[in-house]
Amino acid sequence: MKKALVIFKNGDNLDLIIESCLSLKKEFGFEITPVYALNVNLFINNSEDAANLLEDFSEIQDDFLDKTKEKLIEHKLNAHLLTIVQVTTENLKNFLRLNDILIYQEEFYLGDLFLEILKTIYRPIIVLRGKPLNFKNISVASDDGIKINKSVYSFLSLFSTTDIEKLDVFTWNYSKDEHTLLELIHEKGILPNLRGFSSPLDDVKDFYFELNKSSLVIMGNLSHSFFLERITNRMGLNLLEHVNAPIFIG
Repeated sequence: MKKALVIFKNGDNLDLIIESCLSLKKEFGFEITPVYALNVNLFINNSEDAANLLEDFSEIQDDFLDKTKEKLIEHKLNAHLLTIVQVTTENLKNFLRLNDILIYQEEFYLGDLFLEILKTIYRPIIVLRGKPLNFKNISVASDDGIKINKSVYSFLSLFSTTDIEKLDVFTWNYSKDEHTLLELIHEKGILPNLRGFSSPLDDVKDFYFELNKSSLVIMGNLSHSFFLERITNRMGLNLLEHVNAPIFIG
């Protein structure tokens, strides 16, 4: 059985996360591993005190945690597995050894922990944004690099039972005649539909507007090229800052 590690953080859209978990469970049989992210640094910085705080967490009144437990119980999403932990990339690596994918909600403002996850975590990630996860209208944002090819391959392997007939492949300012990703998609029995946008003929706002019609967007992993992406204004970071649909990063 495939497993999804799902992070719950105080202030997240709880209903959106729960609905996304139900989609993974009902459509693909994923077992949900829920983790409540306690931001110990909000209270204290001393590591010994942090450990004590984790042990005595029941004494801390946290409405969001209570609501999370209630929702997990209501929808039979392994509430008994709920772990309370200070989330760091090292902790996530340990959890992900027994899970196939990470589910993490992050808004357009990209926090330090999320950016560190992108650089260091090598399991697939689904980033939840403004709408719950579903698989009805899947798109790919591509520059035909090796990372997007790996993400598409990872997605099709992880969700092999997905009934996909066509994939829209969005590009921005990409003029290469040969697009090898299209061949990869076609070999999987899926019809690729290349949707090329470029300046000055198109406005980048139109590119994002069309991409945001998707129910899920597949993009390549930034990993250690994060700073290069920022400096060169590459599309990867711009996607994370403008796409309102869930994003799969393989």
